[in-house]
Amino acid sequence: MTTRKGRLPRLAGALVAATALVVTLTACGQEGGGKDEQARELYRASEVDTSNGLVIDGELVADKALWDAAKGGVVKLYSGTGKEAEDLTAARFKQETGLDIELTRLPTNKLAERVLSEQGAGKLGADIARVTDPRVAKQFSEQGVFVPYATPFDDVLRQQNTGLRETYLNCYYFVNAMGYNDAIVEEDRPTQWEDLIDPKYKGKLGVVAVTTGGTLNALANFQISTLGEDFLKKQGEQNPRIFDSTSTEVDALARGEISIASLSFNNAFAAELAGAPLELVIPDKGVSASENLMGMTANGLANPAAQVFMNWTMSKSGQGFAAAQGFVPARTDMDPIKAGDKYQLPHANSPQFHLFTEEEYDEFAARDEEIWKQAFGYMG
Repeated sequence: MTTRKGRLPRLAGALVAATALVVTLTACGQEGGGKDEQARELYRASEVDTSNGLVIDGELVADKALWDAAKGGVVKLYSGTGKEAEDLTAARFKQETGLDIELTRLPTNKLAERVLSEQGAGKLGADIARVTDPRVAKQFSEQGVFVPYATPFDDVLRQQNTGLRETYLNCYYFVNAMGYNDAIVEEDRPTQWEDLIDPKYKGKLGVVAVTTGGTLNALANFQISTLGEDFLKKQGEQNPRIFDSTSTEVDALARGEISIASLSFNNAFAAELAGAPLELVIPDKGVSASENLMGMTANGLANPAAQVFMNWTMSKSGQGFAAAQGFVPARTDMDPIKAGDKYQLPHANSPQFHLFTEEEYDEFAARDEEIWKQAFGYMG
């Protein structure tokens, strides 16, 4: 359970008035939207040695041949992960490697349409793609979008059962937890999942529709299996506001249109960093988790800079930066890292970490969606 430790420090260039918050986190008048400074403040500096390849914090990320070939390159990344997270990641990656990322960001379902269309026309623009839905990752693999690629850390990933497949891998985990507007909820603050169904929050609860994507399927399954179907029904009786995206839900919570919500931890944490009056909660019963799946394309295989990015993502440095943003690293051979030096999410091997696996997704997602829709009277 988190304890209140006061507002996180405001990062330079990211102050946003809570009454008119739009969580784009792009600071005007600063190159890269101030992301370079934010990335430096969010996580400790790494030790980078380029005397014989690329070595970061003692790990070989790229041998000399790959490193020399990658210099001056650009990585074309297509991603269904939030833009704020990818912008910060790009800033951190450039700090440590000097390499740029060209980002195309779309929701995973729209991203899938674009990727498959480009692939079919022989004009795929991506070097690397990240998606939040295992069905999409599997389709990319079957359609030849993803091709085999081995990072220097594959043996470690395999030993730790991180979700390494033949043509794609799990780069880190998305987490759903809870949060509230601490400018509104000033007394008897929520600490557990059961607080979502407290009658005092009737008409003030926010949830994201289960049809939004894989992370919400994971949350629904966690709540059904851990808290019971009746817990969903009682949320439905709270007259909640149902959102069609995590970003709009977090915006509404920051503006005070709702007081409490189940939410994407990373999205809400980014809003808190931007100055929103939010406090996040990691209940004792744990959090739901789902994979962020990442694969290399044939374009990327021919681009040394893309290979460096793939390797860096799975290095301790890349994994640590993901943790500092409010994700859970795929690798478990690391010391715990707090998001913003404030929130400690459970490790991937913790009993509080409830992963919705690809196999469970295939077995339970459709069933859980129907249970969720009935509980909330949702017709979408």
